[in-house]
Amino acid sequence: MKTLLIATTNEGKYKELLHVLKTQPFHILSLKDLESLPLDPEETEATLDGNAMLKATYYGEKTGFMTLADDTGLFIDSLEGWPGVKSARIASDSNERRKKVLEKLIGKKAGERMATFHTTLALYDPETKSMFLARGEANGKILEEEPNEILHNFGYDPIFFVDEVGKTFDQMTEEEKSATSHRGKAITQIKYYLTNQYGGKHIVVPCAITIKDGKVLLAQRNDPHNSKFHGKWEFSGGSMNIGESLEENLKREIHEECGYEVQIEKRLHAIGVFPFHQPNGRYSYQVYLLPHICTIVSGNGDFHKEEVMEMRWVSPDEVLSYDLIPENKILFQSFSKELCEWIEENHNKQ
Repeated sequence: MKTLLIATTNEGKYKELLHVLKTQPFHILSLKDLESLPLDPEETEATLDGNAMLKATYYGEKTGFMTLADDTGLFIDSLEGWPGVKSARIASDSNERRKKVLEKLIGKKAGERMATFHTTLALYDPETKSMFLARGEANGKILEEEPNEILHNFGYDPIFFVDEVGKTFDQMTEEEKSATSHRGKAITQIKYYLTNQYGGKHIVVPCAITIKDGKVLLAQRNDPHNSKFHGKWEFSGGSMNIGESLEENLKREIHEECGYEVQIEKRLHAIGVFPFHQPNGRYSYQVYLLPHICTIVSGNGDFHKEEVMEMRWVSPDEVLSYDLIPENKILFQSFSKELCEWIEENHNKQ
């Protein structure tokens, strides 16, 4: 399982991010989990994007792990965006930072206490040197004073009130904060990116077991850039296009590859499920082969030479003597009895 490093020692921030990412297929670490903690990089950039990318790249290169880093700022309208990018550096701890903000807003009316949290999350993969950014924002207002009860003492949360929820960030449940906060919105984008780039893909491939005079059509695959498949024999078919039905896919694929118009007679009960893993571990996918018995309606078998080297009609007993693509061999073994029974019962249709 690939490792994802969340580049923070802040327990509150780590907990927020982990709440969304814990279902992802990654081994997730924080900086505190590292055996040797690198020195913190100096955040020299003038923007949230810049600092997030700086930290993600720094820790990713230091550890070799895919790294997620963030930079967040509280921007107060009446203070011309202060403290902004420097929100985490205006004092040594959360209590002092909140105190400074409240002091700056003394005498400000409700309409002058509006503020926005902005965050940038940067995801860096040191293997590919690729970077993905996600941004989120949340609007609210700064309270006139700290509440008597503070639940988590995380950043500016105890004094940032969100009207749509009727609570401060500090008072919200994990689910409420994840749905409304700047970081919750950004991490959701990261989650979908990780799922798309590194998660499992599922590919449905209807395949045609085309029958003529009791024999099965085999096609020899022309795929010179893929030694696993090139020159191997297979049943015709291909992955489905968006919006395409199984029937439409089969008819299109058989016509394009083999030059035949076919009629679909029956879907065989067997389903081939085959997982594939890329050697570099970047992603995996799973192919579902759905075999259908088809018969010829018209066509002369003028096959597409860029995809097929040769075609042959062979008896069911001969199929396994050919050098089949391994997945096709396993699939055929699972339905051969049902296929032979259909051929026997429907010899007039062939």
